Amino acid sequence: MLVDGNKIAKTLEEKLVTELLFSTPKRVCFVIFGVDAAMEQFVKIKTRVAERVGISVEVKKFSNIETTAEAIKAVQMLSENDYDGIVVQLPLSGGLDNEKILDVVPPLKDIDVLGTVAKESYAKGKIDRTPPVAQAVHEILESCNVSLNGKKIVVAGQGRLVGEPVHLMFNRMKVPHRVIDIKTSKKEKLALLKDADIIISGMGVPHSIKPDMIKKGVVIIDAGTSEQSGKLVGDVDPACGDVASFMTPVPGGVGPLTIVSLLRNLV
Repeated sequence: MLVDGNKIAKTLEEKLVTELLFSTPKRVCFVIFGVDAAMEQFVKIKTRVAERVGISVEVKKFSNIETTAEAIKAVQMLSENDYDGIVVQLPLSGGLDNEKILDVVPPLKDIDVLGTVAKESYAKGKIDRTPPVAQAVHEILESCNVSLNGKKIVVAGQGRLVGEPVHLMFNRMKVPHRVIDIKTSKKEKLALLKDADIIISGMGVPHSIKPDMIKKGVVIIDAGTSEQSGKLVGDVDPACGDVASFMTPVPGGVGPLTIVSLLRNLV
């Protein structure tokens, strides 16, 4: 069964509209370094959702910044404004230091929970602002009434945008899980996937998980996105839908929920 992320996101949007009615007006700033048509399109989608729920948006584009120092200065200047949230769009153009630039965003305005301080605060239970992709995964599992008790859970990938935040969420929830990263041998990777009851994938390798690599009835949340032949595709071969009990499509699965979860962190 394919999970309709857009349908779940619409329900969450309606809840967010209500929450914002009882909140002070919110402003978010999306920051783009370099020129990237796909990134700009993604920001337009985020902007439409934000405006739909009543959040003010500003988009700042810096197409000529070439050094990390310049990017840091730009984010520092934006941080002095009265934005409630600042989102630096990833990936950054070549040569820019992701971590140094993300760490300039003030923790209270880091609604993506990507800066070092915000991540550590979340991991230690000091803040309730969950990384958006991790929250999206949580919402999908809840909407499908998937229990985590006693399940063999595998997080495929340990990247900044998917694997790491999902790993942090499960650690905070004290949910046992295994992580597949670049150090995992091919043999171990295949064994872990085949034995898993729940797979959350964020490897960014198009259709790398095939039907013969998973067991019948597995729950698959595909949060990996890549471009293939001009189309957005996930880590999981669509044919896996015939084997899985629940599976999220790409696009239309994790993505819409991630956007709503990002905006909810403003509240």
